[in-house]
Amino acid sequence: MSWLDHEMAAQWRQEGKRYAADVNEFVRIGMESQWQQEQPEPKQDERPKLAEDIFRMIQDANQAEETEKLRQEIPAASWPLTAAFEEALQAVRPMAFMNGGNEVILHAGNPRERGQIYVTGKDGIRKIPGMHRVGCSPDGSYFALVDGQGIRIVRQPDRNLQGEETAHFQWTDIQARLKASIPDLECLADEEHPEDILDEVIPFGDGQRLLLVCGYGVYLLAGDQVELIHPTASERRELGLEDTIVDMAHGAVSKDGRWLAYGSQMSEHLLMDLTGKTVHTLEPGSSYPHYALFSKDDMDVWYNACHFYNGATIQVPIAEVEQGIAQNKEEWLIINEEMRVYAAVALTQGSILGDAYGYLRLIDREGRELWRYFVGSTISGLAVTPDEGMLAVGTYGGMLHLIDLQSGSKDEYSIGTAPIHETERWLLWRSYEPLRW
Repeated sequence: MSWLDHEMAAQWRQEGKRYAADVNEFVRIGMESQWQQEQPEPKQDERPKLAEDIFRMIQDANQAEETEKLRQEIPAASWPLTAAFEEALQAVRPMAFMNGGNEVILHAGNPRERGQIYVTGKDGIRKIPGMHRVGCSPDGSYFALVDGQGIRIVRQPDRNLQGEETAHFQWTDIQARLKASIPDLECLADEEHPEDILDEVIPFGDGQRLLLVCGYGVYLLAGDQVELIHPTASERRELGLEDTIVDMAHGAVSKDGRWLAYGSQMSEHLLMDLTGKTVHTLEPGSSYPHYALFSKDDMDVWYNACHFYNGATIQVPIAEVEQGIAQNKEEWLIINEEMRVYAAVALTQGSILGDAYGYLRLIDREGRELWRYFVGSTISGLAVTPDEGMLAVGTYGGMLHLIDLQSGSKDEYSIGTAPIHETERWLLWRSYEPLRW
């Protein structure tokens, strides 16, 4: 272990334990007193001054294939490293677990960049050449594979992303149909490389339809039909606008394929019933609609609206929408009044929300926070195994965290109340080879 500086590693561990304990105690007192009790801020973390030396050890340990020893000697942490390597950071978005939960497929790259698709598992990490984006259906059965030619929907692909193809959409066809239907508005049809600007590509559970989300709006693809559903062309024309460009576009598909939840910064929360293309508008709990998620059983949809780095999440029962109650209802159950949600996953007991400050929170359907866990950088993506045992967390700090949700215990380096344990981490930084930690 010529890569290991024992003295520096011991200093890293000692300071990591001290800082986590101080922050956890600060938060405990704050939560118990509802933040009414005055207390001094925790002493600043001293580990950032070790960042460059620690990073060299991470590189050397990977070169020596001694990453298990690395994790023991130098427990993983985000914020002590990222400030020293800001130019190398990029968003990491895990899309789904594959092959029985043994591998994770992810995209590394910032919005409106081509980036790179990786698949990681116990055997390491590998690039998927020629692939620009990947999406997974809500039930995990179908994957949308995006390249420069188009989008293929594949059923239960293997580790090389090969499988039964159930639908194929060519970019030339998509763009031609859009241009024919809305010739007067700049939209996805006018983008030279549409494959590189998608925020979401979500196949339906029937393996035939797709929802596309990007800065040019939200699009529904089915057979030979391509429809802009948000913003609508008529809305843009009424406003005298010449394009479909929106900020913070987002979308979600229900497991049964009946409902779409979507919106953007300047809209309300929107819910479309695809059986008749009926659109329901719902009042946000904060300023700007930012995220949507269906519950695991499709009974509810959770909508987040943000205000700067904070926000509010509401829960809307689908049954009330079907009964027409939603038309006149202005107040919904507020699940959370703090988080600007960037990613979320639905579990049996509620949902895990990931926010702008780098926190995960498991919140049940009554709005009770069951636990919180600090990852260390703004959350960019989440995925969970079908048995809800493992969670993949991606951040804008260029890291992929693999977390055991059923460990029942926490380590002394973690910040938060969650009885969960990180088992592995990958650093996926620009101009560096992927590094295991």
